[in-house]
Amino acid sequence: MVQCINCKNGTYMQWFKNPIICKCNIFNEKFVAEAKHICEEFAKRPSEKVEVTHYDHY
Repeated sequence: MVQCINCKNGTYMQWFKNPIICKCNIFNEKFVAEAKHICEEFAKRPSEKVEVTHYDHY
């Protein structure tokens, strides 16, 4: 089981205080970044720092 937040194939975004969303660059879909799931395309991110784009409107 892996989390998208630890994958290098994602772009991360967050609206207000909601969970961080990962837009997967492989599947072109959005997932909750910290939810655990099985992914064969998972590639560990080389650094601990996660760049999250924050939005204050929908």
